[in-house]
Amino acid sequence: MKTSLFSRWNLLKNLNLISRTQWRLTMIYTGILMLFLILFMVIVYFLLYGVIVSSQEDQLKKLVDQEVSVIKEKMIKGKKPSIQNFVMLSDEQFFYYVVDAKGKLLTGDELYHHLRPKLYKKLEGWNPNPKEIRYENLNVSYFVPWQEDLNKRNIDLMMAGRKIYKGNQFIGILYVGKSISNRVELFDWLLNIFAILLFVFSFVSFFISYFMSKRAMSPIIRSYMKQREFAADASHELRTPLSVILSSINALEMEKQVQEDEFSHSVLSNMKYEVKRMIKLVGDLLTLARSDAENTEVRKEVFDFHQLAEKAVHSLETIADEKRITIRLSTPAQLFVYGNRERLDQLLYILLENAIKYSPENTEVNLELSLKKEEKNKLLVILVEDQGIGIKPEERERIFERFYRTDKSRSKQLGGHGLGLAIAKWIVDSHGGWIQVAGKSGKGSVFTIKIPQ
Repeated sequence: MKTSLFSRWNLLKNLNLISRTQWRLTMIYTGILMLFLILFMVIVYFLLYGVIVSSQEDQLKKLVDQEVSVIKEKMIKGKKPSIQNFVMLSDEQFFYYVVDAKGKLLTGDELYHHLRPKLYKKLEGWNPNPKEIRYENLNVSYFVPWQEDLNKRNIDLMMAGRKIYKGNQFIGILYVGKSISNRVELFDWLLNIFAILLFVFSFVSFFISYFMSKRAMSPIIRSYMKQREFAADASHELRTPLSVILSSINALEMEKQVQEDEFSHSVLSNMKYEVKRMIKLVGDLLTLARSDAENTEVRKEVFDFHQLAEKAVHSLETIADEKRITIRLSTPAQLFVYGNRERLDQLLYILLENAIKYSPENTEVNLELSLKKEEKNKLLVILVEDQGIGIKPEERERIFERFYRTDKSRSKQLGGHGLGLAIAKWIVDSHGGWIQVAGKSGKGSVFTIKIPQ
């Protein structure tokens, strides 16, 4: 059960290249659609804001100009300022005040008389010009009888002022204020509506984008499937002729004439080496082709991993001795694990061969096997440490990609194809585990594998 959960989580975490590409396309398409929607909303919002604000400002300026004209007309007739004879508070106004040249209030009125001190204080020292519009905010408290409590609200004001002259004589200033709270509330509601539309459209755009990305990826998926089938079929078909060629070379090497002829023996040895490389490459390609199959099942059993590790170390000692490399095995006397015997054996060979290949002469390769508990989960821990060329931090994720090699020129000299670690990762993934690499460039590498039990 634990292994199954780990496998599902690992499957979600390690989507194949096509799935990742499709999700990237989906996110890109979603982002583009959302960007256009946001731009549209911003343009609409500011257009409405500009039109409404400009209209209200023009209305306020016209209102002030009309009332100044009324005052001047009355003054020409020789009348003194008074509330009754000069200006009346209209429905569009929140307040109006007329102050003399010394700033003393001559006349005025407001919708809420208790706000006069606050309003008058906002106007102190303001010497308006004809095009100037001022915005202010008032915090108002008022008593609601049926609630028996004080309520608070904000009132947003738009104010304008005009200087009053009688001939060339400065008489005073007319201040007029208009409430724009409804406008502010309107735009607050508009923002809320836009937010809801954005939220809803994000889901709609995601599904549209997913459908578009799926349609876009269909030709690529078909091409990839044909390529994968070709790789599997070609690898399978190449194994037989390569095996026949290798058998023929082995038979020729046993001929007396070939053994006596140094040139012929050298040519056959080179041919044999290259054929073996081809057989290994074909085997790796076939393994990866099988790993791509959706219905691949890993048959698991309980076995002693200690014995398997000893055989792997023993069989690789010949290769290690050529470079005078010592393989050290650290494992309990018995280590029963649950997994696929063949695949885990292949995993050990890949990691040990890789460590030997990239290690300099007269060094050591350490293989440690153990069972540990981490957060109530029992894990098989495989640790392979070498003293080789190491891996740069920026390349640690890419080394598990197919055909990727950190140093291509050196890998060619060592006969690598860049498939071993890709196969190793697939084996670990198929067991619901994970693989990590650490170490510094030029100071060796440490591969750590953890497989749930």
